[in-house]
Amino acid sequence: MPSNLVKILLLSSLTSLALPSFSQHSHGKGTLQLSLNGDVLQGQWTMPMEALLGFEHLPRHAAQTEAMNQLQKSLQNANYFIELPPEAKCQQIEVKAESDMFQGLKSKGHSDLQYAFKFKCAHPQALTKFGFPFFKSHVRSHQLKLEWVSQGTQKAATIRSSKPSFSL
Repeated sequence: MPSNLVKILLLSSLTSLALPSFSQHSHGKGTLQLSLNGDVLQGQWTMPMEALLGFEHLPRHAAQTEAMNQLQKSLQNANYFIELPPEAKCQQIEVKAESDMFQGLKSKGHSDLQYAFKFKCAHPQALTKFGFPFFKSHVRSHQLKLEWVSQGTQKAATIRSSKPSFSL
């Protein structure tokens, strides 16, 4: 019974966009919490904006503004960040990208991206390998600490830009 309580608490913690308390801002390093509940895959990704844009302040010139706008546009499609097996037949049902920089707010120090996404999958049992194509476009991103939770399974891994994939 305590095992079920732990699962419920872990899954419920993944539904909030709040930055996990165990996360620390570290340039080039992000965190990802992935959970599969039935046929719904959801994730929360946190990454320093510096690792994605090369800066973590409000844009100071046209090139920085364009880079930030391009990032926002790219994040509208979660496949920019995560690659799922085609045989799982997943459809994106939700995505949300938040950063004080996107809102035009000057941060007090560091700025992070908080990104949440959900997919509905016709064949969730095919979700056995995940790729992370964002590493190709963001060379300052080096590492992703991943936590996976699904019914009866928990796993943690460190994904590196040199090997941007995770297998169950």
